[in-house]
Amino acid sequence: MKKIVFSAAFSAVSVLSATGAMAAPVIYNLPVNNIGAFDSIITGTGASVGTAPAVLGQSVYNYIDISGNPATVTVTRPISGAAATPSTSSYGSGVGGIPNPLWDIGPNDGGTNLGSPPIPGFNSAGLTFTFSSPVNAFGLEIGDWATCCVSNERPSNVQSAYGVPATGSGLWISFDGGAATLPANALSDSDNPGIAAYGQYTNFIGAIDSSGFFSSVSFFGDGFGEVLYAGGTLRFSSVPKGSVGTVPEPASLALLGLGVAGLLAARRRKAA
Repeated sequence: MKKIVFSAAFSAVSVLSATGAMAAPVIYNLPVNNIGAFDSIITGTGASVGTAPAVLGQSVYNYIDISGNPATVTVTRPISGAAATPSTSSYGSGVGGIPNPLWDIGPNDGGTNLGSPPIPGFNSAGLTFTFSSPVNAFGLEIGDWATCCVSNERPSNVQSAYGVPATGSGLWISFDGGAATLPANALSDSDNPGIAAYGQYTNFIGAIDSSGFFSSVSFFGDGFGEVLYAGGTLRFSSVPKGSVGTVPEPASLALLGLGVAGLLAARRRKAA
């Protein structure tokens, strides 16, 4: 099994993080030849990026966690919990190609939908990545998304509950079994960033949640009838809390405001 190493520097903690902050995961949908932009965001926080190239027939990958201890990430199917191993050796070629193996996650409309309300596609051959030691940044490469099936229509209850468009071939992601979100939705093949960048159906989905850490990520598509792959080289990291896309809680803003008011009052008294 492959071993990856990553670490983070927690010395530089922002004031907002110290007083309490919340943030939704920041999602990136990039051409695969621009993965370096995702890596730069991580390294810009003082953390390092760990990588694990997918290996045919392998569902468990080793890494060293933030504390320097051995850890594993296990890849399974969301419905059955069965081990998932890459099944195709590569996708595309040259600039924008994905040379490493990928998992088949082609959506289908059989089985029982998961979620409340059900999300079309969660019953597909999606993937769940479970980390024995939590991380807060994760990314993987996608092949064959937005080639077809962009006219699929989602049930009205899914549209209203998740605030998603009625149609499209979507890529969904959820963290720690929570509500899924739709970071990418194709209404035509031009919505795949790889088409504009180099004329290939390849892209990269990355997520960073610096408000905390997650122990699992589920990823799937809902373009029923579409061939879809995910994997290539998995990327992980643990960035400092509050370092990426952090939004202060209302209570934190109130406390910060009271602190500033107190300082101003003290200065007025001293001046008087």
